[in-house]
Amino acid sequence: MKSIFHLDTPPRIDTPELIDDETQPYADFRESMTDVQRVNRFLGGTPVLMKRAKAWLLSAKADPSRCSRPVTFLDVATGSGDLPKAITAIAEHENVPIKIIGLDFSVPILQFAREEVGEVPLIRLVRGEAFSLPFADNSVDYVLCSLAFHHFGLRGSVAALREMERVARYGWIVNDLRRALSAWVLIKIVSSLTGMNRLTRHDAPASVLRAYSIPEYRAMPEALGLIESKDFRIHRSLFYRVALIREKDDL
Repeated sequence: MKSIFHLDTPPRIDTPELIDDETQPYADFRESMTDVQRVNRFLGGTPVLMKRAKAWLLSAKADPSRCSRPVTFLDVATGSGDLPKAITAIAEHENVPIKIIGLDFSVPILQFAREEVGEVPLIRLVRGEAFSLPFADNSVDYVLCSLAFHHFGLRGSVAALREMERVARYGWIVNDLRRALSAWVLIKIVSSLTGMNRLTRHDAPASVLRAYSIPEYRAMPEALGLIESKDFRIHRSLFYRVALIREKDDL
């Protein structure tokens, strides 16, 4: 008998998203990114990311060999820069020195991120590819990537994960959607009834169908030789979110 998860998992449909088209009007980019922020605040997997980031910060603070230098984060496909801002706030509250790099390839999205982040000296925004990160091996402590893997395709996601593993000294975390027919129905209704931007109304349902199943997520780290263990785990959250968590040290 097929499980309910199997019955709720439609075939992956890789429909291009309008947010990836840089010829769209910038005003639509702004509105769509604001929609994404709102959805993530209420339905997102951000709490899993923030909990892990806080644990990493406190671990560094308690380690005599690390507490004398800033903890470094890289946020791949940073979008609006909301994660760097949130992590900076946690670090300041916990009195942990920090430096964060937000990386994105999209020119208009980086422009929006600069408007959102403002003059925060602890955050540096750069343009770059997730599949070829412009950083040396083990050059940052932790790498984050939220809601981007479904844009990359399976091969691209493995390539991005390989780069994250290469660059991260201590660990990384990926947060994204789980493909489900019920999720598609939910976001279709929400995006239609809440006055979201036209890009969001198109992209939100498309994102769900571009996302991956749990077996597909599991296959990505397996391509790097990583299986579920104390060093790597897969975490499921409410509202169809999945996190891949890699820790190279014992926290």
